[in-house]
Amino acid sequence: MDAAMMTGKVVSDVKVINTKHGYPFCYIALDVNGKIRNLLIGGNKAFQFVYEVEKGTGLTVGYTINDRKQLIIQEYKIDSQPTLLGQLWDYKGRRLPFKKSMF
Repeated sequence: MDAAMMTGKVVSDVKVINTKHGYPFCYIALDVNGKIRNLLIGGNKAFQFVYEVEKGTGLTVGYTINDRKQLIIQEYKIDSQPTLLGQLWDYKGRRLPFKKSMF
């Protein structure tokens, strides 16, 4: 197995892929120096990953390449969180989808 590290910014939403065996996978697209890399993270690491990472997050990932030529995240470090200024929030602290507002 080959192992490497890269740093970039998440340019897609974190997509959860369910399997018939019950092990979740998370898929993200990471922009590294203008190139888009597709990465997967699975197992118990995926549960925490979903809550910590979102579109616009800066990440440094350590990954391996499996026999199907997929990039699998082994460990990750959050470098920066996206700025959330100017977005609408509801009373429970969740972001609202885009909509026209009265103000």
